[in-house]
Amino acid sequence: MPHLDQQYLKNIVSLLGAENFAPLKDQFIMDCDKAAAVLKTSLAQDDDAQVRKQAHMLKGVLAQYGARQGEAMAARLVDDLPSDWKSLTQALLEEIAMACEEMAAIG
Repeated sequence: MPHLDQQYLKNIVSLLGAENFAPLKDQFIMDCDKAAAVLKTSLAQDDDAQVRKQAHMLKGVLAQYGARQGEAMAARLVDDLPSDWKSLTQALLEEIAMACEEMAAIG
């Protein structure tokens, strides 16, 4: 199952060109990696406020590149922190990793 909307990304690459898309791709990966590191630390420290803050940032980043499932997970953490926020955060971390792998392969 794709973690990014491949057709959506193909359209963006086609519109911008691979050369102009490359910095956006790198920024996506960097933003996700940075947020993932903060999420991991926040989980270890039981810091749900920081999880919500990072999820809010990720919601926008993931939406821009068609990572619909990750966006939905992040939205759940932001909108109404569920009682299972720790397992949802772990699932979001896995989704981010897969989305980054897919993004790295584009180009």
